Amino acid sequence: MREWAPLPDALTSDARRLVTELRRLKDHSGLSLTALAGQTSYSKSSWERYLNGKALPPRQAVLALGELVGAEPARLTALWEDATIAWKDRGAAERPAATAPADSVADEPGSVPAPVARPPRPAFRRPGRVAIAAASLLACVGAGVLIALDQGSGPQDRTGRGIAASSPTRQLETSCFSDSCTAKDPKQTGCAGDAWTAALTRIQGVYVELRYSDACKAAWARISWGRPGDVAQVIADHGRTLQAKVHYDTDVYTAMTVAMTPSGARACTTLTAGGHGCTQPGGTERLTEPPNPPTTPSGSRVGQPRTALSSTSTSFPECQPVSYLGLWWRVLVQE
Repeated sequence: MREWAPLPDALTSDARRLVTELRRLKDHSGLSLTALAGQTSYSKSSWERYLNGKALPPRQAVLALGELVGAEPARLTALWEDATIAWKDRGAAERPAATAPADSVADEPGSVPAPVARPPRPAFRRPGRVAIAAASLLACVGAGVLIALDQGSGPQDRTGRGIAASSPTRQLETSCFSDSCTAKDPKQTGCAGDAWTAALTRIQGVYVELRYSDACKAAWARISWGRPGDVAQVIADHGRTLQAKVHYDTDVYTAMTVAMTPSGARACTTLTAGGHGCTQPGGTERLTEPPNPPTTPSGSRVGQPRTALSSTSTSFPECQPVSYLGLWWRVLVQE
């Protein structure tokens, strides 16, 4: 049996009970940290942090270790829930006041930026068309490289966001928990890795979702099928409101707010067309995400969600090699 290092003094009694139980189960299994990583979806370095009180383990990790030695899942779940609340209280005591990005946070739900009128598209002569074709081709190649790099970091869903971490082949690493996630980006912190839709409604053709992460205990809003100027908002029970505006394309998501359960928040939207509405507080059922926007008869997208959702990122045209070859032929040969 290995000699364990003393646990941090700052660890609360509930968190200490959970870590002590995990150490006991690990000793009972007879597995090394390397072997334990091989038997679960969590790395050796992650188990080192969990077993030394440096990080709160996800519930799936606790149950995975218990399953290896036949421990009672209900008891482990109760220990984990108590430790989660204690860890949240500890984080609230140590955390400095969170500062949100200037363009994405509003303390009042009604503070919605005025929509900016899109300037009329200028008429281009032939040299301008060559420049457009070249820029489009370069954007397509660049977008393909970015997507390939992004996909290398883990499984993705239809819009490039991480799929749920419950898959046994993928490890979820997050950089925040509960209150410490407030005003942070769910994708950059890893919280999008196990995100699911807890509430959904449709306002004048625009889908409004409340997205939730079990691992981070945080929620955020996402809108799809919108237009530039439309605003997504997430409103927490404690009154904090975070928002983000569609600058390009058809969708956007907000920063996160703490929500120990999905029912602790709801998602809203304010549309440039004058509509406004909100979802119900989040529920426990995992709802189906909105479909891709429909296409026009000519094949171009009416609304196409971006690969990387952000209120400041730029969308690119759909990359279809045949259409781009045709564009170059018309520009360089026929005209």
